[in-house]
Amino acid sequence: MGLNVGNLKFITFTDVHISSVNPSSRKGDYERDILDKLEQIKAIGVKVGADFFICAGDLFNLKAPMRNPHALNARLINLFKSFPAPIYTTEGNHDLRQDSYETFDEQPLNVIYSSDALIQARDIRRTINDITFRVRSIPFQEEPDLSLIEHAGDDVDLSIFILHLYASLEGGMLFKTKLFSYYDISKLMDDIFVLGHYHADQGIETINDNGKPQHFVNVGSISRGALSEEDVKRQPKVAIVTVSKEEGKISVESMVVRLKVKAPDEAFDLVVHEREKNEQKEAQEFVSKLQTDMIDVPREDRIAEEVNMLNLDKKVLDKVNYFLNEAYLQRKSVE
Repeated sequence: MGLNVGNLKFITFTDVHISSVNPSSRKGDYERDILDKLEQIKAIGVKVGADFFICAGDLFNLKAPMRNPHALNARLINLFKSFPAPIYTTEGNHDLRQDSYETFDEQPLNVIYSSDALIQARDIRRTINDITFRVRSIPFQEEPDLSLIEHAGDDVDLSIFILHLYASLEGGMLFKTKLFSYYDISKLMDDIFVLGHYHADQGIETINDNGKPQHFVNVGSISRGALSEEDVKRQPKVAIVTVSKEEGKISVESMVVRLKVKAPDEAFDLVVHEREKNEQKEAQEFVSKLQTDMIDVPREDRIAEEVNMLNLDKKVLDKVNYFLNEAYLQRKSVE
């Protein structure tokens, strides 16, 4: 039997979506509920002896910096600094205004990076128990061009990539947005991909498409009800990843752990939540129709006027205006 040289463990979680403002369908204290989940993750890390943690984006729920009070940032900084090991993370779409990294300097996540409570995992290289590893990431992009990203090299024992994008084993489309397949992502040649953004639990998958096993950890958001289409019955989970090195060969084992949460009828006003889901669906269908029927996005000063002429509920109008303005800004950014 070969000599076991070393091993390391890390814990992954994603899409925290913390806010001091309750999502409209939530009951009780949403911020406290999220902080409790983070405390559970910390306790799991202590119990298993985690060497580090990975958060795959969307720490915050509200994109506007002024809607995230300093007191919330202080609580997060104090909590994350009490974790038993470093926390590596990247920026999700909710951590940025207009989904643009150009806005990052004014965002609350930047304040937390500056405190060293979280570490921006752009290219971290470390050695633990004779295992040399790299953790890398990119900031959120809705549909990044993976061909422009540098492939993982062979100068480390293990390469980990944190990605905040819609992804599943086979890929496809989701909400009119590309759902990347693991086979497409695997061409980056990292050994482990920790994925966020897709709140639904996609589990942990291993593929062998590039001459080596590549592992995809995509266990879904730890929050529930931060988005109107959210399945409030979903059981939030984290993953524990154990990496072993024996006679120079690396092996990876993963398992999921369920977090303790309130029952759906205790945490949510289910009638309000169902109404929100229907409003969201109606708004998305309307925007899809506009995108099909109109060749050009209307000028910014015409958007509100044209939409408000429609006979739609105010909440639906608000959502439509938001989607159209986002579409206008995205169009302007590439013109």
